[in-house]
Amino acid sequence: MSGSIVGLDIGTSFVRVVIGEVTEEGELQISGVGTAPSSGLKHGLVVNIEATVAAVQQAVEAAEMMSGVEVERVVACIGGEQIESMSSNGVVAVGNKNTREITQDDVNRALESATAVPISPARQLLHTVPMGFSVDDQKGIASPIDMIGVRLGVDVFIVTSAITSLKNVIRVIKRAGIEPDSVMLKTLAAVQAVTTEEERQLGSIIIDLGGGSTDALVLIDGAPLCTATVPVGGQNVTQDISYVCGISFDVAERIKKTSSCCWEPLLDAYEAVIIPGVGGRAPEEISRNDICRIVQPRMEETLCLIRDNIAAQISRRQLMGNIILVGGGAQMPGIVDLVSNIFETRSVRIGSAGNFGGLHDEYHGPEFASAVGLVVSNLDKSHESGIRGTEPAAEKKSGIKDFITGIFKEFF
Repeated sequence: MSGSIVGLDIGTSFVRVVIGEVTEEGELQISGVGTAPSSGLKHGLVVNIEATVAAVQQAVEAAEMMSGVEVERVVACIGGEQIESMSSNGVVAVGNKNTREITQDDVNRALESATAVPISPARQLLHTVPMGFSVDDQKGIASPIDMIGVRLGVDVFIVTSAITSLKNVIRVIKRAGIEPDSVMLKTLAAVQAVTTEEERQLGSIIIDLGGGSTDALVLIDGAPLCTATVPVGGQNVTQDISYVCGISFDVAERIKKTSSCCWEPLLDAYEAVIIPGVGGRAPEEISRNDICRIVQPRMEETLCLIRDNIAAQISRRQLMGNIILVGGGAQMPGIVDLVSNIFETRSVRIGSAGNFGGLHDEYHGPEFASAVGLVVSNLDKSHESGIRGTEPAAEKKSGIKDFITGIFKEFF
């Protein structure tokens, strides 16, 4: 092996680690996967440093034992309400006045011009994503380098994060005895792991169904168009089951994982679910339909909030493509049917990472999409044509590959 890349996804319910090793042939192989319960976050925000550090260490140790690789540096991701996005544009004169040939330096200056926008002192620039270039009066150019022109323009998609949230994530990583290489938007990372070439041409909406929040990323015309997030996730579903059934959160979580469904038409025959008694009370029996009637309204509410948030930002743009579901909530039975009903499209699927070898296939699950995406995105850190990422202390270009193209049909 010629090197390793470690992706770290610090979630509200779980911390997940994926170790990818690059072979001498330059191919990626997933050699280690680690998972640990997380109790130090709320709605994606770190609220207990020590508990989060312990979870990170546990997940890292599990991945190290599987792969035999000692983790020293990681690439982490971030999501939730602390994330904001906006669009901007910049125009510069082509530097070489003799040939008027556009160079990488011209592209860099155009990107810097586009990012010269007011950003709150409480926020940190996370990504600058080129959406498209223009040369003089010609628009819709994907790569302007070596073209001839006088003016170079660029439209960009800017992602920012609350500084305190970003610093807390970095602090947790360092307290765990690891150095953070960079921090990336988790839905952007997931895109790299779960989209097919066809979807990259048509375009996709990524919806990350997490424990503390639900995040979405809309992609159109080759780049992100907007992000959306709501502070509602799988833990809210668990709390609903706990409250209605009068049971502890842990028991409710177990019932959610083993017996829940969020699309009642899938449940035909009666299936009994045993609710353990509390305080000497005898166990009770309810049906899976009863559980579904608790779970489905909460999932519907969450997805409707995401749908409406997206619809408000894209102003009824014509959209055509797939909705790809990732995160732990994507494992819930009936989720594809529910999303199809709410978004009024059949183009919905569960996101699964590609086959990168290794002795274990656990990383194929949708809950590992962001962690695997972090590894895939940083395979080639010298690549210059993709997204600019943010280092813990300063900005730099990340290893993201060429971004996604496509349009969507209108279903909002």
